[in-house]
Amino acid sequence: MAKIGIIGAMESEIALLKDRMSDRTETVRAGRTFYAGKLRGADVVLVCCGVGKVNSALTCQMLVDWFGVDTVINIGVAGSGGEAKVRDIVVSTDALYHDLCGITPEDDILLDSYPFVSSFAADPELIRLAVEAGEKRGVNVFTGRIATGDQFVGNKAQKDDIVARTHPMAVEMEGGAIAHACAVNGVPFVIIRSISDNADDGAEMSFEAFEQIAADDAAEIVSSMLEKL
Repeated sequence: MAKIGIIGAMESEIALLKDRMSDRTETVRAGRTFYAGKLRGADVVLVCCGVGKVNSALTCQMLVDWFGVDTVINIGVAGSGGEAKVRDIVVSTDALYHDLCGITPEDDILLDSYPFVSSFAADPELIRLAVEAGEKRGVNVFTGRIATGDQFVGNKAQKDDIVARTHPMAVEMEGGAIAHACAVNGVPFVIIRSISDNADDGAEMSFEAFEQIAADDAAEIVSSMLEKL
């Protein structure tokens, strides 16, 4: 039976799912609390990884090594990088780093090491299930690239630079590193981001206003997906 790892960067992004789990046990390792149990009939391990690429990659590797997950779903909020607006859902087609030197396909330094790719492709079946669940939720759903970096994107010039170089649908701080960890371990993944702000000069205000609504949308989508996994 599949065991599904679910990662959120902030407690607000996993709170609803944690409350819905049954037979829940808690294990604390490396300062993180891992919640193992049942959710919609599926075996899951849920964890808050903390913000940023290092935290998210370490946590994803722990899910694989210590808990034996064979599928990873990353949920949470993000800033818009494309046409998606506040409260729209973005489901990853792939993920990459926007703050890594040599980002173009011709000279990307990631190509020098395993798995020798410039971006990390999400699993097609997980994408399909996430899109179906989002449509069931009644929100607008987009598929596209996730651009990840260790910075909160809060001004238009910063956003425009990232969009010009990487062409993302959403910009955030964890998904690319989780995708990277999944790729080197051969674990299928998908990133589901609810847009909480436009990653521009008004990002701080809109993020605070929409964070919980956006997080709850993502959690509801995962709950629907688990019924079919």
